[in-house]
Amino acid sequence: MDWIFNVPIKFFEYDLAEFKDKLLNFKDKQSIVIASGRLLSSCNLKSIFDEFDNIFLINESIANPDIHLLDKIMSNLSFKPELIISIGGGSSIDLAKAISALFKYKDDLDYEKILELLKTKEYLENEDFIPFIAVPTTAGTGSECTKWATIWDFDNSKKYSIDADYLYPQESWLVPELTSTLNPELTLATGLDALSHAMESYWSNASNSYTRVLARDSIKIITKYLPLVLSNLDNLDYRKQMLMGSFFAGLAFSNTRTTASHSISYPLTMKFEINHGFAVAITLFEVLKRNWGCIEDKELFLESFGAKNINDVEKWFKDVSDDIQDLNLSSFGVKKEEIEDIVKLATTGGRMDNNPIIFNEKEIEDILINVF
Repeated sequence: MDWIFNVPIKFFEYDLAEFKDKLLNFKDKQSIVIASGRLLSSCNLKSIFDEFDNIFLINESIANPDIHLLDKIMSNLSFKPELIISIGGGSSIDLAKAISALFKYKDDLDYEKILELLKTKEYLENEDFIPFIAVPTTAGTGSECTKWATIWDFDNSKKYSIDADYLYPQESWLVPELTSTLNPELTLATGLDALSHAMESYWSNASNSYTRVLARDSIKIITKYLPLVLSNLDNLDYRKQMLMGSFFAGLAFSNTRTTASHSISYPLTMKFEINHGFAVAITLFEVLKRNWGCIEDKELFLESFGAKNINDVEKWFKDVSDDIQDLNLSSFGVKKEEIEDIVKLATTGGRMDNNPIIFNEKEIEDILINVF
């Protein structure tokens, strides 16, 4: 067998009016709704959710959900939801997946029990999970396409992946208007996150002929439209194209997972609170150079970038981030003497060993010094 492809999700594209009408179809269900106060206000969604009969509304901005947040939410839930609707970035959708997987254990949950479940993966036996709908508000994370979520344990400088076949969203709704409130920094960061998914999927050990087509289409769209949307943030067509580029990347890496750049990114986010998209993008070109000899269909990869050689790829990254965010460690306040500590945390199972070259600590250190 050359390859297998699986994403058991119904995907829908709606405009904002259709999206609001669709939400009202679920007003009779006992629901958890995850949507930030900013989003409720900017998109006039509060009046929609006021019509729901029984709703637990999580209306805070979610960034890198951790065990303490999950514990707090579970403690405050007073009913068993029939549905979770998550409207937000990857962190909000990850939170929905975590609630779906762990709600069964709610009566016994506290920080230590959640940590135990994450470590033992007892939730894999859960047949009483909560279905959920994912509505991404960024064109980048791909969480609406996958069956896994990241939950952080900042107390112990660790991250955990919740990963189960039942954690694919029941439906994912793509609404370009919901991405239009992103500022330049978040537009860039999430766009680079999507691009990293496509690139890493392309050279992943699990890459196949089908996922590489999706990855190339994603790269072609993002490299064209990310500079355009950054020059005109209100252009809805550009936003729609970026959402499509992110969607193709999500389909690709949902079947291949990510590789070394993601592995190295985790301590950058954990220790220095670097936005995930930037944390990954910082090392993408250095990882590309080292993987180059192992990449299949190199010419097609370069063609998707509109590049003649890999140096043109590096130039694209510099040009697109110009005047918004320098893609180097020092610009995020990392000190050179801290690189050694980053290296010790930079090897994540399922990511680093999914790279065609498994970098040792010296090679990781060289990568980080080169992007300092």
